[in-house]
Amino acid sequence: MTDDGVVSEELEAEMRRALNDNPSPTPLEVLEAAERLLDQVLRTECESRSSALGLLTVDALMTRAIELITHDPELLGTFPEEAMRRIAAR
Repeated sequence: MTDDGVVSEELEAEMRRALNDNPSPTPLEVLEAAERLLDQVLRTECESRSSALGLLTVDALMTRAIELITHDPELLGTFPEEAMRRIAAR
Protein backbone atom coordinates (compact mmCIF):
# COMPACT_ATOMS: atom_id res chain seq x y z
CA MET A 1 0.00 0.00 0.00
CA THR A 2 1.08 3.52 -0.58
CA ASP A 3 1.01 6.22 2.07
CA ASP A 4 -2.52 7.18 1.04
CA GLY A 5 -3.82 3.61 1.54
CA VAL A 6 -3.95 2.72 -2.16
CA VAL A 7 -2.80 -0.78 -3.10
CA SER A 8 -0.66 -1.19 -6.23
CA GLU A 9 -2.30 -2.94 -9.16
CA GLU A 10 0.10 -5.88 -8.93
CA LEU A 11 -0.52 -6.36 -5.21
CA GLU A 12 -4.27 -6.00 -5.67
CA ALA A 13 -4.16 -8.66 -8.42
CA GLU A 14 -2.22 -11.02 -6.12
CA MET A 15 -4.75 -10.45 -3.33
CA ARG A 16 -7.68 -11.17 -5.68
CA ARG A 17 -5.93 -14.32 -6.88
CA ALA A 18 -5.34 -15.50 -3.30
CA LEU A 19 -9.02 -14.88 -2.56
CA ASN A 20 -10.13 -16.71 -5.71
CA ASP A 21 -11.63 -13.45 -7.00
CA ASN A 22 -14.13 -13.34 -4.13
CA PRO A 23 -15.35 -9.71 -4.20
CA SER A 24 -16.70 -9.74 -0.62
CA PRO A 25 -14.66 -12.12 1.52
CA THR A 26 -15.24 -12.47 5.23
CA PRO A 27 -12.37 -11.78 7.62
CA LEU A 28 -11.98 -15.53 8.11
CA GLU A 29 -11.79 -16.14 4.36
CA VAL A 30 -9.09 -13.48 4.07
CA LEU A 31 -7.16 -15.04 6.96
CA GLU A 32 -7.42 -18.49 5.36
CA ALA A 33 -6.15 -17.07 2.05
CA ALA A 34 -3.20 -15.50 3.88
CA GLU A 35 -2.43 -18.84 5.56
CA ARG A 36 -2.53 -20.75 2.26
CA LEU A 37 -0.28 -18.22 0.56
CA LEU A 38 2.16 -18.15 3.48
CA ASP A 39 2.38 -21.94 3.35
CA GLN A 40 3.19 -21.75 -0.38
CA VAL A 41 5.87 -19.11 0.17
CA LEU A 42 7.47 -21.01 3.05
CA ARG A 43 7.66 -24.19 0.93
CA THR A 44 9.95 -22.29 -1.46
CA GLU A 45 12.17 -21.34 1.50
CA CYS A 46 11.87 -17.73 0.28
CA GLU A 47 14.62 -18.27 -2.28
CA SER A 48 12.97 -16.60 -5.26
CA ARG A 49 12.10 -13.01 -6.03
CA SER A 50 8.43 -13.96 -6.21
CA SER A 51 8.64 -14.83 -2.51
CA ALA A 52 8.89 -11.12 -1.75
CA LEU A 53 5.61 -10.42 -3.52
CA GLY A 54 4.07 -13.43 -1.81
CA LEU A 55 5.11 -12.19 1.62
CA LEU A 56 3.90 -8.70 0.82
CA THR A 57 0.56 -10.18 -0.27
CA VAL A 58 0.28 -12.14 2.98
CA ASP A 59 0.89 -8.92 4.89
CA ALA A 60 -1.72 -7.06 2.83
CA LEU A 61 -4.24 -9.86 3.34
CA MET A 62 -3.70 -9.78 7.10
CA THR A 63 -4.18 -6.02 7.05
CA ARG A 64 -7.37 -6.42 5.02
CA ALA A 65 -8.71 -9.03 7.46
CA ILE A 66 -8.13 -6.69 10.39
CA GLU A 67 -9.76 -3.83 8.50
CA LEU A 68 -12.81 -6.00 7.84
CA ILE A 69 -13.32 -6.90 11.49
CA THR A 70 -13.66 -3.25 12.44
CA HIS A 71 -17.18 -3.56 11.04
CA ASP A 72 -18.01 -6.51 13.33
CA PRO A 73 -17.76 -5.70 17.05
CA GLU A 74 -18.12 -9.39 17.97
CA LEU A 75 -14.91 -10.28 16.12
CA LEU A 76 -13.00 -7.21 17.23
CA GLY A 77 -12.20 -8.68 20.64
CA THR A 78 -11.02 -12.12 19.52
CA PHE A 79 -10.06 -12.17 15.85
CA PRO A 80 -6.75 -10.25 15.93
CA GLU A 81 -5.23 -12.53 18.56
CA GLU A 82 -6.55 -15.66 16.85
CA ALA A 83 -5.23 -14.48 13.47
CA MET A 84 -1.76 -13.81 14.87
CA ARG A 85 -1.73 -17.15 16.66
CA ARG A 86 -2.63 -18.99 13.46
CA ILE A 87 -0.03 -17.17 11.34
CA ALA A 88 2.67 -17.64 13.99
CA ALA A 89 1.98 -21.39 14.00
CA ARG A 90 3.14 -21.64 10.39
